[in-house]
Amino acid sequence: MSASAIFFHGAFEHFFRPLTWADREACAAVLRGLHERVHGPEADYAQALTKDLVLEICLSVIAQPAYRAGALSAAQAVNAEAERGYALNLLRALKEHGWLEDYKDPIDLQPVLKLTRAGKAFAETFAELDNTRHKTRQRNMRSARKALLAFLDNHDEDELLDAHDYASRVVQDLQDDIEYFRALMQSLTREALTQKLAWDEFNDFIERRFGKEMSVRLVADSVDRHRGQLIELLDQVRAWPAERRARIDTALHQRADWLEPVLSSGRSATLWLCERIEKLIDAACELKLPMLRSEMHNYVRRFTSLLRQALSLDYGAESPMGLTLAGIKAADADGKDAWLELLGRRLATAELRLLPAGSLRWTQRERQQVEGDDPEWRIRVDSRLEAALRRAEAEAFVISEEGVLRQLGLSGPLGAVSLRLSDLAARRADEVLTSLHAVGAARSAQGRERWQVRRLEERFETTSFIADDYELRRLPKK
Repeated sequence: MSASAIFFHGAFEHFFRPLTWADREACAAVLRGLHERVHGPEADYAQALTKDLVLEICLSVIAQPAYRAGALSAAQAVNAEAERGYALNLLRALKEHGWLEDYKDPIDLQPVLKLTRAGKAFAETFAELDNTRHKTRQRNMRSARKALLAFLDNHDEDELLDAHDYASRVVQDLQDDIEYFRALMQSLTREALTQKLAWDEFNDFIERRFGKEMSVRLVADSVDRHRGQLIELLDQVRAWPAERRARIDTALHQRADWLEPVLSSGRSATLWLCERIEKLIDAACELKLPMLRSEMHNYVRRFTSLLRQALSLDYGAESPMGLTLAGIKAADADGKDAWLELLGRRLATAELRLLPAGSLRWTQRERQQVEGDDPEWRIRVDSRLEAALRRAEAEAFVISEEGVLRQLGLSGPLGAVSLRLSDLAARRADEVLTSLHAVGAARSAQGRERWQVRRLEERFETTSFIADDYELRRLPKK
């Protein structure tokens, strides 16, 4: 193991010790404040991180009641001298354990402070855990596509590494959103048990998270929208000559030494990165995005159910139902029996009725007529025809990948190794649908075992559509 991989040695031997004391919340708040002041969106880069500035941040933190109790003991006299003494001790501890270090300003050559590399990384983590400020994420799908386009144009290995990085962030962002909705569901259930409705969390989700971030990810930056373009770009990279790919492989080994352990003997680093990017995009499309939609749907459905219940039933603490339940809960065993006995006598005279006629699908007279008469139900011929037409319309645009692949296997001249998309018949509606879905079916997990897809420069036109031409080459049976 290299020395650079060992973290807890030298100045970082007790790196996390300031976060294990009784004032750890105040220490974490100071680290968040330092990161926001130095590297945050409102950072003043013209102001150096001096000792007085760090003390000012510490004093502003312990002035808040939430942090003051942990920073200053109850027996300690609270005055300006005690507060400054605590701030000096915390500053000394952060320097001693590797969060801050002395630095000489190259402009005026004055001694200042700065966050160490490890201190900046962990302070940024504390700052990102604060959800009170909305953070817009990168548009990773479009960034991955642009990086691949730049790699094809410039043959710069850094662009391929950037595309791999962006693709991995797509999966991570979707997973973070899934965890976000699971936390919202837990909060919703927890507050529902305490007879409250998590209205603030729902407003934050609708106005900030969904409106400004998730709607973009589900539409403009959707993995489904850019998946086909990314696969085409990856296929173009895979089609490069072996000599060009070998030069890129050499540059990648020099630029990214982390590829050595994951590559088997003689395997191309370029092809491995292309395969990894495709797997990440497939995982985002087929696994993470459906999970995100399901979690979002479950949360909205649960919230609307609780909201509908809250509007239809007044179960607040001050309502008759809330007071009754609270009284039963607070009473002893004999008291509970008395409560229930009293409720039983009160409810004994209650009368249950159906909802008003306007809320039902039939009127009172129609319901009585159906109950009084016993008509002979008959299935009309026109109703059967209407049902068959509706079923045919519903199934007309249900495309089966297996059916498209089977149709492709029967297309083209007998024994032909390849066929072009423009050669497929497109006279009937089913043939048009087969042509429109041929490329997608050939690139699916099942289709890649039978076909190799290559985009051509030409375009073709039929009576139904205009599209780019593709060559579909049959693969030998294994």
